[in-house]
Amino acid sequence: MELTKFDCFAICSDTVTGSYGDFTITVLLDHDPDVTPHCFDTYSDSDKEAWAENRWFFGVLKAKVELKVGSQSVLLDDVAAVLGGIEVNKTEKNAHLDVHALELAQDALERGIEIVEQIKNAA
Repeated sequence: MELTKFDCFAICSDTVTGSYGDFTITVLLDHDPDVTPHCFDTYSDSDKEAWAENRWFFGVLKAKVELKVGSQSVLLDDVAAVLGGIEVNKTEKNAHLDVHALELAQDALERGIEIVEQIKNAA
């Protein structure tokens, strides 16, 4: 499965999408309110200052999975996979967001397939 890519400068509510057969996976970037640079000993004062000035932030990626049934999309799981505490816009490019998003998309796809199998077995 291939996903679209995040921009070099990402903002909350940015999404990337991909599809596999009748499944569509969407990975959403949001602000992670639970993580700050003060949670770690590894950030310099300048990093903390840049974070306080909103030049970078900690994000959370959430993957949802949908299934196309006829002409309709059916949401199977709106939070099929999640990863938080991700640095966003701290470096020039956000290539690591694409790597994490692809991993989450694979997990969400597996979850979607599992849900469909459970539905078939229940019927």
